[in-house]
Amino acid sequence: MRKIVAIWGCGLLFSAPLGAREAADPGLIPVADLHVDLSYELNFKGKTFQHASGQFALDRARKGGVRAVVLPLFIPHDVSPLGPRAQDLEASYAHLLTAIRATPDVAEPGCEHVAAGKLATFLAFEGAGPLAQDPQALARWSARGLRIVGLVHTSANELASSSGDVDVKPYGLTEAGSALVKQAFALGLVIDVSHASDRAVADVLALAHDGAGVVVATHSNARALADHARNLTDAQIAAIAATGGVIGVNFHSPFLARGRAATLADVVKMTKHLYDVAGEDHVAIGSDFEGDIRPPPELADASRFPRLARALEKAGLSRAAVRKIFADNALRVLCPKLPAQP
Repeated sequence: MRKIVAIWGCGLLFSAPLGAREAADPGLIPVADLHVDLSYELNFKGKTFQHASGQFALDRARKGGVRAVVLPLFIPHDVSPLGPRAQDLEASYAHLLTAIRATPDVAEPGCEHVAAGKLATFLAFEGAGPLAQDPQALARWSARGLRIVGLVHTSANELASSSGDVDVKPYGLTEAGSALVKQAFALGLVIDVSHASDRAVADVLALAHDGAGVVVATHSNARALADHARNLTDAQIAAIAATGGVIGVNFHSPFLARGRAATLADVVKMTKHLYDVAGEDHVAIGSDFEGDIRPPPELADASRFPRLARALEKAGLSRAAVRKIFADNALRVLCPKLPAQP
């Protein structure tokens, strides 16, 4: 497993003036969420940052201590039935950036805004098929604040096969997919294997090993606890950790428990399992809020993160470990060039 040369501290990363809620509650642990589908809600459902569906409304996120969020540019099937096109990504980005600039408490994408006192944002692709013929376009997207490249969504595309494929594909990455992954690693971007098939995960990990790339699963859980194709095997979890990456705990009920509604206890159990398999430096939060998910009632929205923090501590995790899971690990991956705390 690659050595983590410095451990990040939330006090350093989030050194801007605290909001009223945080000032009143110095025990509030900052959160960096690796996957929130606000772009989907804003671009295709006419919602706003202030309200969204309610799961990640700004006031609730602030109450829960959320200070950074990854916003995937997702294009729904009914908008482009044959898969996202380059113009769909461009339009989604333009609309999202307009919404960000119109919202005073939200910062434009980029690591330079992490300690700015606003909600820091980062961009991701959730289905990067449009770049199959133009991997060099990643450089332009990187300059815009893209940090994470999710290759595929619920069905195979020009880059990779998917965990959601009805007909299992006999391949993982395509030739174009391998080229895009190599280009992403060369730019210092991170590859997200959430939604990728097992074959595609193996191919990405092999390229990461060869090229010292970082791999994450922004919103996936452990198959050992919830046997779902969207979840990861323990071997995959350990291999992702070995690249220096992280696994973001997903709050969607079917990915936490099979055959019943999930509870807060299931999220705690899942987090602890990932912690045990990957190590405390490789677990994060990837709630999947705003993505039409069904979270446990105790974690119905972003204001409830303190409840999860308390439950994790009660279950035996140290406060320092919870801080890593809630923000430090994600931010180390998102912003590797930011100064780290000794």
